[in-house]
Parts: sequence; structure tokens; C-alpha cells
Amino acid sequence: MTTVSPTLRLIQLSDLHLVEEGKLLRKVLDTPTRMRETLDQILKFNPAAVILSGDIGQRNHHVHDDAAAYFGHFQDQLGIPFIAVGGNHDPIDSVGTAFNPAKTAAGPELGDTVHDVQGLRIIGLDSHGVGRHHGHLTVEQLSWLDKVLAEPAEHGTLVVTHHPPIPSTTLSQRGSGLQNADELYEIIKSSDVRAILTGHYHHQIAGTLGHIPVWVSGAASYNFDLLAEDITLTGMGDGWATVVDVYDETVTFSSLIITPREKVFSKSVG
Repeated sequence: MTTVSPTLRLIQLSDLHLVEEGKLLRKVLDTPTRMRETLDQILKFNPAAVILSGDIGQRNHHVHDDAAAYFGHFQDQLGIPFIAVGGNHDPIDSVGTAFNPAKTAAGPELGDTVHDVQGLRIIGLDSHGVGRHHGHLTVEQLSWLDKVLAEPAEHGTLVVTHHPPIPSTTLSQRGSGLQNADELYEIIKSSDVRAILTGHYHHQIAGTLGHIPVWVSGAASYNFDLLAEDITLTGMGDGWATVVDVYDETVTFSSLIITPREKVFSKSVG
């Protein structure tokens, strides 16, 4: 049997919701420690890049300078880019010049960047949303994106934004995604965009924007219980990341649990 290996492997981390050292998110979760343990775990995948798709910090916690320095240390040690966009919990311009030092181009917002990862173009877009739940892209951003996409990349393009351009599974989060998804699709529908990577919803969803695949990564911090009543958002302590494998003909998304779970069996397959 012939096995096909991906040309590139990426790791996506979303919704870290970092709090200041010594504090706990929701008085329960030590998100800085989880972040450090997660970064140690994902090294085994030898990723070509790490994507941070927003809500790096928890609202009202001053963590972004320290986070940028920590990610920068890993970037220097591993020689791979850490590609970050802001989310609705990240203050305006907090995901700024200290982040994305490997970018090859920048757009109208500080979080709008272009990275070249071994021929794969990754475009980050700031979907705003600070102080509210839904996101949007400005006319200036869409015009810039159109110009960037005018020339195809060697291995195509991935777009990263915090707010998904598809609905949530949870009823109470409906309407909190990207408000002008149709305008985004008009720009990317005839381009080399292969997929859109997002977060925000705190549960995994796969969908499409037109014909283009959309992936909503589970959150690294906590995730919502989809069995809860429609009028309730119940946060569970499990944390997730995504392994993104880029092949010549497809892109796959594998949910990776980053919190402990029980092993029920193990067997040799060699």
C-alpha cells in the first residue's frame, strides 16, 4: 500500500484566553500553564508553522507583551513562524508589532499579515469584534486581500481569521460569526484560497463558505457542552488544538485533545 505524506504540517491553537500569571480563568483554569504544556506537546509534530487564531488573552488581562515574547522565543528556537490574529477578547492593536515578526507583508490592520511557509501562503485577517461578539472585515481589508490574492502562491493560500464565516452549532452563539462573509467569498471564490481557519465558537465545526472549506478549531482553554440546554452555555475544561495537514490535492484538519484522557487500550500496528 502506498502512503502519501503531507507536504506541510501546521498546528492551530485558538482561544487560549491567557490570564496574568498567578490568576485563574473563571477562577478554575490555569491557562498560562496549559499554553506552556501544549507547546511542549506539539513539538512532536515538527510543525512548519503554528497558527494562533485569536483570543490570545482574556479580556482585561494584560498578557499580550509577555505572550509575544514567549511565542517569539519558540519561533527563534524552532525556526518556524508563529502566525497570530486577534479576537474579540484581544484589545485593539494588542496583537501588534511584537507578533508576526516573520511576515512578508502587512495590511490595513496590525493583524493583517502575509506569511510564506515553504510556498504555502497564509494570510491573517483581523476580524475585529472587540467589545461585541460578532466580527467583520472592512472595505480596506477586503481590497487589500483582493490585491494580495491576484498572484497565486506556489502551494495555494490559507486564510486565518478569528470569527467563522459559518453558523455555530450552539443556538445562543448564532449571529456571532463573521457578519460580511458573503463579501469575503466574493473576493476569494476565484482565488487560490484552499481553506479558512477560524476559532471563536469554542467547539469544533467543519463547513464551507461557498465551495471553500471552513474549519472552526476547538479552543485550547475550554469548550462548550453541545448537550447543554439551548439557553445555556456550559464551559467544559477540555482543551483542543488542530493538526492541519497540507497535501497537494487537499487540506485536512484533525482535532487534537491537549488535556488528559483515559487510555482504554493500545496495540502494535507495526
